[in-house]
Amino acid sequence: METLKKSYYVEVPTSLNPEQLHIMMDLEKDAFPGMGAVDEQTLIPLVRYGKLIQYRQQDDARPIAICELMRDYNDIHKAYIFGFYVRSDQQGKGIGKLFLEEIYPILKQDGFHKVCLTVNTQNKAAVKLYEKMGFAIKGTRIDEFGEGENRYYMEYILS
Repeated sequence: METLKKSYYVEVPTSLNPEQLHIMMDLEKDAFPGMGAVDEQTLIPLVRYGKLIQYRQQDDARPIAICELMRDYNDIHKAYIFGFYVRSDQQGKGIGKLFLEEIYPILKQDGFHKVCLTVNTQNKAAVKLYEKMGFAIKGTRIDEFGEGENRYYMEYILS
């Protein structure tokens, strides 16, 4: 796992050029088919006013994992993970765990004490990863993003 970690690096873009935007939209469609993918109307403000963290590998033009973050307006010490995913061709390699381990120090440096997210109740692999990484299910939100879109609300306290 240590050798694997050395081949990845974190990048935090503050803007996206048209080519990068196209890559991001393709990755979004792959990660969240149907209504879950975000487009340029969401990605541009997210990069400018939230934080987009990309996990990259040398000589790969496309990020291998993405974390989209927002600050909770009512609790400035809480970060909300709007989107977190590993590219489909890179799944099953432990990248999600490695990436979250890289994200936690960034959140602490940015002054966050807590991080939260929602995850589809049927996405067992993601729920398992988040629990393994210290997140706890705090509730279930029925029809969060429309009918049948039930989500677990999960939190993690940054130590």
